[in-house]
Amino acid sequence: MNTPIIAAFARLAKEDTLPARIIEGQKTLISRTMHNISYNAVNDEIVVSSPFNQAILTFRGGSSGEAVPIRYIRGPKTQIIGSDYDGNDKAFVDGDNGEILIPVGTNTSPYESILVFDRLANGDVAPKRVLSGPDTLIRGTKAGHAGIAIDPKRDLMVVRSAGNGPLLVFNRTASGNAKPLKVIEGPNTGMGGGGGQIGVTPSGMIITACGGGAICAWSVTDNGNVPPRWRIPVQKLTNVAPSGVALNPFHKEIIVPSGARNVVQTYYWPEVFDDNASTTNNN
Repeated sequence: MNTPIIAAFARLAKEDTLPARIIEGQKTLISRTMHNISYNAVNDEIVVSSPFNQAILTFRGGSSGEAVPIRYIRGPKTQIIGSDYDGNDKAFVDGDNGEILIPVGTNTSPYESILVFDRLANGDVAPKRVLSGPDTLIRGTKAGHAGIAIDPKRDLMVVRSAGNGPLLVFNRTASGNAKPLKVIEGPNTGMGGGGGQIGVTPSGMIITACGGGAICAWSVTDNGNVPPRWRIPVQKLTNVAPSGVALNPFHKEIIVPSGARNVVQTYYWPEVFDDNASTTNNN
């Protein structure tokens, strides 16, 4: 079994480049089947789930080697349940509002809960909010769980249900069995694939993987059975399907990992970061 690690590379790293540093080892509490790494640029922290430990781990941004988490959220009060694919394979941080979010699910219900913790929470602490119930439309699958992105500029939370969507737009502080404000789903969306990771640009564009091994963009104002406004045919261009997405707004770049091929691709995509992107339709 391969040892799980977090590897950090220079932004301009190319083929066969060694990582600048690696976080690994027993003291880190990192475990396999973590399917998302979230960076908090406001506080220079790395947040990741630890599925086998049923925990959320926070490291300093410059951590290296067998670093001990500076905080970890773990225990029965947290409501973080399950392990491996049955539990918590992703964790997300909202640095602007000082919160950590994690989707959790069980085999007994198709619906998932999103647990929200204070960024500084440590130990066996209860979530400050829980978004959960059939009206939310948030679903998980055996192979993975919902993706989450925060739009701090518009005070929104965007959730991608596992599998082929849909994309759900909520008020950022939604809790309980709240209905989404907008639902993007249907055959025209071309939703599919990609591991469920999403991002929202400062211009209000939702970025996630879509059908045909592509990366697609919708506006947070979109609703219903609408096609993406922008699309990069990643697999057609490179023969490598995306399994996630991350944003680098400062350089107007989209970072696309592929777990099946152990490849990370970077695309310069200024259109989705443009201030007028949400009013443009380029499909």
